Amino acid sequence: MAKAIADVKPLLPGKLLAYHAVSGGFILAEVIQRATGKDIRTVLGEEFLDPLGFRWMNYGVEPEDVDRVGLSYATGPPVLPPLSLLIKRVLTRSIDDVVELSNDERFLTGVVPAANVVTNANELCRFFEIFRRGGELDGVRVMAPETLARALTEQSHLEIDFSLGFPTRFSYGLMLGSQLLSLYGRDTQQAFGHLGLINIMGWADPQRALSGALITSGKALVYPEVPRFYGVMQRIASEAPKIRPAA
Repeated sequence: MAKAIADVKPLLPGKLLAYHAVSGGFILAEVIQRATGKDIRTVLGEEFLDPLGFRWMNYGVEPEDVDRVGLSYATGPPVLPPLSLLIKRVLTRSIDDVVELSNDERFLTGVVPAANVVTNANELCRFFEIFRRGGELDGVRVMAPETLARALTEQSHLEIDFSLGFPTRFSYGLMLGSQLLSLYGRDTQQAFGHLGLINIMGWADPQRALSGALITSGKALVYPEVPRFYGVMQRIASEAPKIRPAA
C-alpha cells in the first residue's frame, strides 16, 4: 500500500483541497511504523488508550469482541450519478459495497488506518475531550500542549473540499469549525473534530467547554432527514452558553 501511494502522480499539487478518506491513514501508519518500529494499533494503545483506561477506540477489535460490534446498514434511496461516481472515487467502491465490507469479520479485526476504528459514543467523546483539555484527561497526560497547539493550526481556509463536496477548514488532520458553515453548528470558530463514515461525528468546542460524539449505524448519502443529523450539533451550539475566558 505504501508503495502504491508513493507511485501515485499528484494532480495539481497544492492547488485544490481534497480529503483523502483512506490513503492518508496508510501514510500515517507508515510514518509511525518507521519511527517507532511498532504498528499504529500498538502505538495508539500504549500511548493513549491504555493509560486512560479506554476499552475500545482502536483499529479493529479482538476476535472475541466481533459479536459486540454494531453493524452498519445501507439505508436511504439508491445513490445515482454523479454522486455515486464521486463516492466511488473517494472510497474506491460503491457505498453499498463499503457498508457490506465494513461488517466483514476480517475488516473488524484487522488494521485499516483511517477506516476501521471501533468505538462507542462515550469513548469517542472522551477522546476529543483530551484535545479540549490540552492533552490531559482524568489527571493523565498523553500529549504536550505544544503538540496540540500545532495540531490545531489552520492549514486550509474555508474552501470547497473536492472529496466531501462542501466547504471545510482543516488543521493537521482535524476539521475546524467556522462562523457560518461548520459541521459543529454556527458560531463555532474554535471547535474542531472529525466526520466519520457518512453520519458519525466527534468534536470538541473550547468556547463552550464541551465535547460530543454522535454515532449512527444507517449509512444514507441522500435522505430527507440529513438536516436532522447536522441539526444536533447546531442545537447543542445554540443552547450551550459560551464560557468566559480566564482572566
